[in-house]
Amino acid sequence: MAPVISNRGPSRPANPAQRLAFSVLFALIGAGLITFGLYQAGHAVGLLGEPGTLTVASCTHVGQPKPEVRCTGTFRSDDGRSTDPAARFTVNPSLASGQTIRLDRADTGSYVRISPARTEKYAVLTLFGMALFVFAGAGFASRANSTGRPELRAGLVGRVGLRLGQAGIILLLGAALCAITAFLSPH
Repeated sequence: MAPVISNRGPSRPANPAQRLAFSVLFALIGAGLITFGLYQAGHAVGLLGEPGTLTVASCTHVGQPKPEVRCTGTFRSDDGRSTDPAARFTVNPSLASGQTIRLDRADTGSYVRISPARTEKYAVLTLFGMALFVFAGAGFASRANSTGRPELRAGLVGRVGLRLGQAGIILLLGAALCAITAFLSPH
C-alpha cells in the first residue's frame, strides 16, 4: 500500500490566543445580531411599541430616481388611549386615501409596519446571531491535540462544546428555513 501524500503542507498547531479571540468575536457579533433582531422583530409583531392602525389621508412620492412613498394620516392605538392625527409613514407601494395599515409606534412620530414578512426577516437575523453565539461556545470547548488538529476537550467542557456545535447547526438550519419562507412569502 502506497503512503498517503497530503498537499496541505505541514500542519501548524492551533494558537490558543487566536481561538479565544475568534470565539470572543463570534460571541460579540452573535449577541449584537440577537439583540438587534429581537428588538426589530418585537416591533414587527407589535409587542414592543404601541400597536395600532393608520388611516391614510394622502400619499406623496418623494425623491429621484427611485422615489419613496410617504403617507400621512391618523394613527389610533389598539387600546384607544392615544391618537396622532398627523402621523407620517414611509410605505411601498402607495396606499389610497382611506386605506388602513397596521403600525407599531416605536417613539413619538416614529412608526414601524407590523407584518409577518418583517417578522420572518428579523427571525432569520436572530437565529443567525444565535448560531454565531453558540459556535463561539463550541470554540471555547476545543483545543489543539499533539498533531495540531482541533479536538474537543475531555469531560464536561467537551460535551457542552459538542452540544453547542450541534445547536449551532440546528439554528443555522432554522435560519435558512426562515429565510426561504420570508423570500417566498408575499410582501
